[in-house]
Amino acid sequence: MKCPVCGAVYRPTKGSRETGKDEELVSISTSSPSPTCRRCKADLSDLFHIHDHAIWYHRQALHLLSQKLYPEAATYNNQALVLYYSNADFHTLAGKLSALQGEWREAILSWQQALKFDPQNAIASNCLQMIELMTRN
Repeated sequence: MKCPVCGAVYRPTKGSRETGKDEELVSISTSSPSPTCRRCKADLSDLFHIHDHAIWYHRQALHLLSQKLYPEAATYNNQALVLYYSNADFHTLAGKLSALQGEWREAILSWQQALKFDPQNAIASNCLQMIELMTRN
């Protein structure tokens, strides 16, 4: 996750909170009442709140997936995507849920989107490779 003001990506320091991993890393101070970007001092508490909600929706989707409630899981995962669209794991899960419901075009698009945000995403990459092999045969 990046600071919307200065574009810094975050790395935890002692007493801080980690929100992402990328090339340029900056930590967020959580010792103050509201988290701020260490580089530009922007208040990021609302951003953390939105991020936490997105993670909650994603976890609910995973729980529903384990119960084979695919449409319900997709609804929760879509809420996570609305809040945090650039998360590759959310797109990967969207692809899996689409595939489980027989919506192959949507699954492929979701896995391709996951790879745009994380080119090293093994699940999305493997799923797309399997689809390609199946279409060749």
